[in-house]
Parts: sequence; C-alpha cells; structure tokens
Amino acid sequence: MNRILEQVIHQNAPVVDRILSEHTLGYVVSDNVANAVAETSFDNTSAQAIVKHLNGLLVGTCQSVVRDLDPSNKLCFMRLATRKFEYLVAPEEYFTITVVQ
Repeated sequence: MNRILEQVIHQNAPVVDRILSEHTLGYVVSDNVANAVAETSFDNTSAQAIVKHLNGLLVGTCQSVVRDLDPSNKLCFMRLATRKFEYLVAPEEYFTITVVQ
C-alpha cells in the first residue's frame, strides 16, 4: 500500500506545486490504514494534529453521516471554514489529502 501512496504523490507532484502556489499554508497526505502522516509541508507536530483530529475524528463522522442519509453514497470532498483557516479534505480509499488555506 505504501507503493500506491508513493506513486500517487509522485504522479501528482505538479498538482501539489499548483496547490501550494495558490495562497495555501500547506498540505498533509495521510495513510488511512496506519492513520499516519505520509507527506506534509508542515512540521511533524502540526501534521500529526491535523491527521489525528481532522482526518481521524471529523472525516470519519462525516462519512458516517453521509452513509446514514444514503447508504449508496460516499463522502468525496469536505470543506471546513473557520475564522482563521479553511481546510479542504479529500478522503480516498488508502489515503486522505488535506490542504490548509
């Protein structure tokens, strides 16, 4: 599975560069199975906090809500706006991408 994640990261390097050039603070790519940081532009402590709280708790809850409303549906993209930041989260099968603006 790490190979799959590494391939996706390397294949999408131009997309990552474009995202980072558009007024973003950074990004985190996390491994869904191990719930660990695979790649990030943040320091390790911040990246682990994002994975633990946002990807671990909030995304799982939102996925459950979507499935409860319609069992044939799934969460593809989530946007969370706070006073200071905006979190863009794209959960996939093996990994989750989070961009902070």
